[in-house]
Amino acid sequence: MKIIKIVVGYLYTNCYIIFDEKTKDAVVIDPGADEYEILKSIKKEQLNVRAIINTHSHFDHTGANDSIKERTGAELFAPEKDNETKSFVNLNFRFFLTPGHTKDGISLLIENHLFSGDTLFADSIGRTDLGDGDPDELLSSIKKKLFLLPGNTFVHPGHGPDTTIEEEIEHNPFLK
Repeated sequence: MKIIKIVVGYLYTNCYIIFDEKTKDAVVIDPGADEYEILKSIKKEQLNVRAIINTHSHFDHTGANDSIKERTGAELFAPEKDNETKSFVNLNFRFFLTPGHTKDGISLLIENHLFSGDTLFADSIGRTDLGDGDPDELLSSIKKKLFLLPGNTFVHPGHGPDTTIEEEIEHNPFLK
């Protein structure tokens, strides 16, 4: 598995391209903006995008969905239930429903890599003051789902730098 991280849009959203180096099949997570930069990376690596996954429905994570879908023929995938597992690009994607930042928030685990959207950040958590956010749901999503993962799980958030589950359990001031 290979991961490309592209920071897109004026809110500096992390867009991720996950792909199999042998087959060149790929999944795009959170194509929020800058579709030309995303497409440039897809073309450079000669990837076949099979799916687009959004961690939640805010514009800064979904803004380039239509153009990426149109240019690549990828399907837009959303999990239907908690802990659903689906295979993409020869990898198993395990989905967690993680409401709190939004009602439709999800996180996804691929091997030991968690893509947490705007649920969990390095030394922070997602905002809950935008529309349908709920602070109690957010804390529950993190503590009862994400913090049950092994400590060495890499966390790739929707904004900002990467972290690990262990680092956030030990040091995240919002979760003490």
